[in-house]
Amino acid sequence: MTGKRVLERRLRMTLDFEVTAEELTDEALREYYRTSTNFEELISDREFWANISRQVRLQKVLLEDEEVLKKYLTYVVAVEVDSSSDSRLAEVFGVGGERPEEDIFGPLFSRLEEEDESFFREVSEEDALFDHVEVLSRSVRVNWLGGVLEEVTQVAEAMMEEVESDKPLE
Repeated sequence: MTGKRVLERRLRMTLDFEVTAEELTDEALREYYRTSTNFEELISDREFWANISRQVRLQKVLLEDEEVLKKYLTYVVAVEVDSSSDSRLAEVFGVGGERPEEDIFGPLFSRLEEEDESFFREVSEEDALFDHVEVLSRSVRVNWLGGVLEEVTQVAEAMMEEVESDKPLE
């Protein structure tokens, strides 16, 4: 038997982000899509523009609710750092899980008009909300400004006995 030294440290960090949410309007979105090669097709697609308008109204409700907005911005930043579906960072901040958009936006649906509420609840039940809030999602941009290692503290130090084996370390 041999021994190995095990060190355990706790790191405290501060990450610095600038998050910009551009207010969506029907007019600004029409201008945005005007440069698209298929603008004529888009402009005549009533369902496409109905969905855009719903996202404009959902964003308006989001921007009026500081608590939900804070949660959404935390989610956006967590995804910027770790976009994996099982992100530990998102979990630590309470914005992770299997259906984060539904969990975050869900409380806002009841503040929308009945038709919009019904639409968003339906696409949520079909696990398709993400596809129907794409424009809203693109309206939020994250700029990672930096990070600072604030503190490193020793939690433990120990000698562990090691049993020799043919099994490789995992």
